[in-house]
Parts: sequence; structure tokens; C-alpha cells
Amino acid sequence: MNGLSVSLILDLLLVCLLGATILFCIRLNKKLTVMREAQGELHKVAAEFDQAIVRSRLGIEELRNASQVAKEELNAELEIAKPLIDELKLINASSTRIADRLQEKVGHGSEAGAVPVKTATDRVEDPETDDPVNLQPRTEAERELLQMLTRNS
Repeated sequence: MNGLSVSLILDLLLVCLLGATILFCIRLNKKLTVMREAQGELHKVAAEFDQAIVRSRLGIEELRNASQVAKEELNAELEIAKPLIDELKLINASSTRIADRLQEKVGHGSEAGAVPVKTATDRVEDPETDDPVNLQPRTEAERELLQMLTRNS
């Protein structure tokens, strides 16, 4: 009886192990089915990601082109502005020098007893011709001021 009971025990053990294997296979099949479905979705996500990358590359190229055009326009504007800035600096420096000289002359005139300051538009009688003529600028400051005024007219 010993022989039968050992073989029966082994058969029952084998049936239990086969049942456990079948249950494991069923669970594995369900998980594989879920993975296959997820793999399809993963392919869709990967395709969308690829399209997004292509769109971003195109956007970057458009931005590069737009920035290049803007750079060229700004450089053109800058080339126009540089001489104007230099001219404005020169005009500013000249006007500052002229204003300083005029201020010195006015300051010296008031200290010396209020000598009237004649301008280039004052008229005097020429003793030789008895005709009124325009005065010529007497100082460099008056010459520069007259040049600036006549150049802007």
C-alpha cells in the first residue's frame, strides 16, 4: 500500500503543479494582451512625438530665417544711423563751443560796463560808399554760428 500511496501522492502533487502552471499561463496571457494593446498606443504616441519634433524643427528654421532678416534690417538701419549720430555729436560739440564763447563774451561785456553786442544782422553805414552793408563776423564763434544758421536755412 505504500507503493500506491506514494504514486497517488506524486500524482496529486503533479496535478496541483499543473493547475498552478495553467493559472500562471492564464495570468501571463492577460498581461501580454494588455502589453500588446499598450504597444499599439505607444506606437501612436511615438508617431505623434516624431511629428512634434518635425514641427519644432520647422519652427526653429522659421525663427532663424526671421531673425536673419531682422538682423539684416537692423544692420541697414544702423548703417544709416551711424553717420547721423556722428553728425549730431559734431553739431552738439560745435553748439556747446559756440554757446560757451557767447557766454564768455556776454560775461565780459557785462563786467566791462555793458558794451552792446553787435550781431551779423546789424547794419552799419560804410563810410566810403554811404550804403548800409551787413557786418562780417568778427570772431570764430560768430563765423561758426553764421555757418550753422546758413547751412540749416
